Amino acid sequence: MDYNSVQHQIYMAGVELTSARNDGFTTWAIKQDLYKIKFLLDEIMQTSPTYGELEQEFLTEESKRQVWHIIKT
Repeated sequence: MDYNSVQHQIYMAGVELTSARNDGFTTWAIKQDLYKIKFLLDEIMQTSPTYGELEQEFLTEESKRQVWHIIKT
């Protein structure tokens, strides 16, 4: 899996979703696709193994990063 490519495609879907140039028909289809991706990821994560402290450390650091992003904007 190419993380950067997947991230870019999802980011661009978000840009299109919030673009004033798109109508509700178009943006609703984009949002449905994003929901399908979210549900798929949720399902995969629920059935995946856990990695103890390593995983918890990653999740803690990612949460901190997200908070700093919110504070900065």
